[in-house]
Amino acid sequence: MKKNDTMSEISKYGIRKIDTPLGVLYAISSKNGIIKITSKSQIENGSIGQVHLNKTEEWFNSYFNGEEIERPPLDYQEMTVFRKRVLNKLAQEVTFGKIISYSKLANLLENIGATRAVGTALAKNPWPIIIPCHRVVNSNGKIGNYSGIKGIMGKKILLKHEGLNISNNKILINNP
Repeated sequence: MKKNDTMSEISKYGIRKIDTPLGVLYAISSKNGIIKITSKSQIENGSIGQVHLNKTEEWFNSYFNGEEIERPPLDYQEMTVFRKRVLNKLAQEVTFGKIISYSKLANLLENIGATRAVGTALAKNPWPIIIPCHRVVNSNGKIGNYSGIKGIMGKKILLKHEGLNISNNKILINNP
């Protein structure tokens, strides 16, 4: 889904409103999977990707009840190979309640010099929370930036929900 989609183009997508402790989120689906999670108000439309929207709502309910189930299918349309690798590696390697630094994630990708590129890829994550970019912190233990839902406050809420202790924007346990 592109920034300047017209209403006729938007009707090609299914949209589900999902209530969460972070507020109302909207899942946007194609026939192939979830395209985006956003807090920006959308008009609900369940005509496309109903199975994916159901799975996404189920996933969020599970996550906010303290467990993660299998993620809903994601539609990686128009995504670079590198960005897809970053997001997939993060989702595979960093589970509920765990954190990783940007540099360690770059190392897992066997691309030690890509720390900033990893950060850029995460900043463009269209599936906040589902692909847990909130679990990536600075190597000094500071929580760092977050372009996901509710910004840094949202990142703190999510990390605390996952059992991490934070003081002065710094992780107190499990330093990466």
